[in-house]
Amino acid sequence: MNDTAISRAPARTKIINFLSSYGSVIGIILVLAVFQLIDNRFMRIQNIVGVMNSSTLLIVMSLAMMMVMSVRGIDLSVAQVADAAGVIAAMLIIAGKPFWLAIIVALLFGLGVGIFNCILMSYLGVPAIIGTLGMMFIVRSFELTLTKGAQPQILFTLPPGRTKQFFFIGQGSLGPVPMLIIICLIIIIAMYFVKERSVLGRHMEAIEGNVRAAFLSSVRIRKVFGATFVFSSVLAAIAGIMLVSRSGNAVPRGVETYLTDCFVAVYIGTLVSKKRKFTVVGTVIGALFVGFLSNFLTLRGMGAAYKTLFNGVFIIAAVAMGALQKNRK
Repeated sequence: MNDTAISRAPARTKIINFLSSYGSVIGIILVLAVFQLIDNRFMRIQNIVGVMNSSTLLIVMSLAMMMVMSVRGIDLSVAQVADAAGVIAAMLIIAGKPFWLAIIVALLFGLGVGIFNCILMSYLGVPAIIGTLGMMFIVRSFELTLTKGAQPQILFTLPPGRTKQFFFIGQGSLGPVPMLIIICLIIIIAMYFVKERSVLGRHMEAIEGNVRAAFLSSVRIRKVFGATFVFSSVLAAIAGIMLVSRSGNAVPRGVETYLTDCFVAVYIGTLVSKKRKFTVVGTVIGALFVGFLSNFLTLRGMGAAYKTLFNGVFIIAAVAMGALQKNRK
């Protein structure tokens, strides 16, 4: 082998390693650039701020899903919990209860579902996909019964005095920054420290890497696994409150479409991570990308069928790239 071939080999290896580490990020940027070339409204400041504001709900729900998936679980009830929590908050506001009581009761509902999921999956050994699917149907039935057959809970027709404080969460702002973005940033920072900088986060990473090795390292598998379901349901309840506060009404089963978007956001987030792991930063980037994708399709007047198509493509791409990287090792 001549010297030229030898010198080319390290360069080729560096390029391959660079693309393996950052190719997904470059791909996301290129996709967004293509969207801008197709429609010059896409990158306008007003549109970007609007997408970020509307994506806050998906970010919070995706973080909820990511917590469970990072310990090899799944939570199919996350969208239904958000839906029901929003309905509960809206019904209490309509009944004339203080806005803080409506928020607390909605959060307690999410906490209760999370604790039940924790017991069901962690201590009774029910497979997560079965247990959370059953919980999804239970919460849906509860919600439909509560609203007497999916009757919308309309808030924006109420006197402003009864809704002003509650609407401030989803429609207000501190200076130029919408409250939804501020709340979302607080949640992102909190979840970053929980997932990436705490003992719980280290144990979650150990379980994600190798369950048996984590067990032999004295990681309390059941408690860690169960804790992620509690986090998931509480975050879902927060997202439901944010959505109702922003829209001014609660429509039963109105959040169910977010479930697929959560999966897409979480899996795209693994592409951003060098080790193809579930991370807070990656999930946020994935959720924002899904938000920008939906916005582009809306700007172009393209229907839900195209969004479903893109969602499927990105999920397959994320899983395939993760598998390819493992095979390389």
